[in-house]
Amino acid sequence: MTPAGTEAGASLRAAYDAIAAEARRQAGAPGDILLRVLAHRAIYLDSNGNHAFPLIALHGALWGHDFFEVTGTLGEIISYRYFLDADERRKRHGMLDAFAEGFKAVNREVFVDTYTNYFFTKLYGRAKGAEALVHPELLDALNEIHAARERGAVLDDARKRSAFAKALAFEQEVTVAPGIAAELAKFDCPILRALCMKPSVRFSYFPILRRFYFRDFSNKEERIDRALRAFDIAVHRGWGAVLDATHGYRLVVPPAPPE
Repeated sequence: MTPAGTEAGASLRAAYDAIAAEARRQAGAPGDILLRVLAHRAIYLDSNGNHAFPLIALHGALWGHDFFEVTGTLGEIISYRYFLDADERRKRHGMLDAFAEGFKAVNREVFVDTYTNYFFTKLYGRAKGAEALVHPELLDALNEIHAARERGAVLDDARKRSAFAKALAFEQEVTVAPGIAAELAKFDCPILRALCMKPSVRFSYFPILRRFYFRDFSNKEERIDRALRAFDIAVHRGWGAVLDATHGYRLVVPPAPPE
């Protein structure tokens, strides 16, 4: 690489790192789920509705809070199961709380990746060397999203799905799979592990009787399959309905700003 090329690459890397630092600032602490939900929604709106991944991801974060928290579905199951044994109940709640914190930490990293890649490519996606910082397939998908946004266009659902699948594959491979594996390695309770790995998932925009039942939540391919199905349900319901459906969770999400 020539000195000029080296300098340009270093400048691009510095820009990427600055955006990543801002992403971490906006992400807050692992428990600041609402901050990340609102920021995910802002990315979706900034993309003119073309980048579906952050919209589906925010529903995943809200569902995860409802399911894995000690005050959520699994916490209630533990309270019922160990109703007569306060010591065991506290022990199991402590294990669940540790897993929930790990889940929120993974959620935070997904947001950091999403924010960084989106805003870096918005500014530098066509720059030479960008492919060294953003996976080439994801880079192409984000560049297509930005090009559509600049034209004031909305991609058809097939193109949105393609971009969603690329963002999803990147996050599952780089961030989610290693994060979940690390949290599972800490478990020494087979019953609680089984409960965490076989969740019943219902996002608030799903039809009332529709749920996803996992055989193994730690299985990357199964998570990808369910996420793609969640996208297809979103297409059926309509993107406006999906955007407005954040009220169906325990966390109170302010309504989206008027366009």
